[in-house]
Amino acid sequence: MSRRLITHTRQERLDGILECLMADESASAQSLAAHFDMSLMTVHRDLDELQRRGIVRKFRGGVSIERTSSYEIAAPLRRRIATEQKLAIGAAAATEVAPGQVIMLDDSTTASHMIRHLIEIEELRVVTNYLPSLRELSEVTGISVTAIGGDFDSGHESFVGEGAAKAVRELRVDALYFSTSSADRDGMYHQEEKVVRLKSEMIRCAGRRVLLMDSSKLAHTSLHRVCGWDVIDELITDDGAPLGIIEDIRAQGVVVRVVGSDRVELQEEGKS
Repeated sequence: MSRRLITHTRQERLDGILECLMADESASAQSLAAHFDMSLMTVHRDLDELQRRGIVRKFRGGVSIERTSSYEIAAPLRRRIATEQKLAIGAAAATEVAPGQVIMLDDSTTASHMIRHLIEIEELRVVTNYLPSLRELSEVTGISVTAIGGDFDSGHESFVGEGAAKAVRELRVDALYFSTSSADRDGMYHQEEKVVRLKSEMIRCAGRRVLLMDSSKLAHTSLHRVCGWDVIDELITDDGAPLGIIEDIRAQGVVVRVVGSDRVELQEEGKS
């Protein structure tokens, strides 16, 4: 672990624990107590609070924020992972949006990075279920916004469930920009069935489907399959993506754009 915590307000303790977990992926309550020079009981209370917020996963002997096939990292932490890559992918995706379109953004942190690049596009409507994106869009003049309602999930900071799925079924959009927890040569995956159902409805309602995925998610699977590559028009990823996976996806007719963290496009091939 990289540092000791000097101050001891609760939020500082929580932030310090998360910094340790971001660096080491997992830790024991005992090691955290020793590192921060506080009681084991206090550590357990803090870990319980982080788990209640959906940010960490407690297991016998420790705690982790590591992504697994059955557990998704909470949105507050996902925003801190592969940030440069997500910024580049979001910027690249925004260049495809045209005036007058209706686009849908899912609750992925990568899709949310498109918003800052959309403000000059005229007569644009953005549909989303992601609360941080709705807040950001509410500050932008000139973009019409449609909010997808449903059950609010604090871990995802978004609206999910049957209410959200029903709302999406009634919509038709020009393009969907979305992500999933993982993908391999056979398709895309997510850990939670309720999220899979909603993303499936989003895919069905879109005329064009663009997957935004940083390279850390490629060549992995999760519990539930969302869809295969046959329904995806384009993948935008970063230059850390495994070449073998990229070639396999392109062979299935998907356009693949590979961008660097400086937002310079490196490659594009696929459907004509």
